[in-house]
Amino acid sequence: MDLSEFSFFNPSPNFREMSILKALTESSSVSQERLARIAGIVPSMVNKYIRDFEDSELIQKEGENRRNMKYVLTEAGKFRLQYLTILYLKEAAKLYTESRDIFGEVLDTIKGSDHESFYLYGAGIIGGILADVLRTEGIKIVGFIDDSAAKQNGTFHDLHVFSPEKVDGRDDTAVIVASFRHANHIVKNAKDRGLDNVMVFTISKLGKVELEQIE
Repeated sequence: MDLSEFSFFNPSPNFREMSILKALTESSSVSQERLARIAGIVPSMVNKYIRDFEDSELIQKEGENRRNMKYVLTEAGKFRLQYLTILYLKEAAKLYTESRDIFGEVLDTIKGSDHESFYLYGAGIIGGILADVLRTEGIKIVGFIDDSAAKQNGTFHDLHVFSPEKVDGRDDTAVIVASFRHANHIVKNAKDRGLDNVMVFTISKLGKVELEQIE
């Protein structure tokens, strides 16, 4: 996992330790810069972790000189990695469960509808979040719709980005408006182009996440 993708959660010492040990199992000659990026630390801190691992006999050096030297996990190191991975999976599973609860009403609304597939109108941050959550739940996303010509005919989160003119309204397909700032404008555009099955993703000031059906 590359922590440069995350800014909300701060990695714990256990997570950093697990990340470095795992990276060493994948490539025993991985660079210091790469280890630092994976663990979410500055490169100078990597040396401290390596020294601590050596002192604890979790890793050992192999190679005759600096050019071909590499670090290999010992049996104790492999056991430590297994233990840390179990702790990580336990907390990750809890976080996933709680995250799903946040989207509970959205998922219930979608699964209780008559629609078999969905477009996400807005290839931005909100659209990306919804794409990840909905596909994880097995919900079919046809692609994104976006008014920006620069985004159209490209891909976003591995999904095609359509122009509004290229999307046909169908009874079994709905459009989810995935934008805060431009939601009203997007709803009007969707309606003007004959897209009748429109829902709007909202987050209230109390932090409640919902889908509002537009009549």
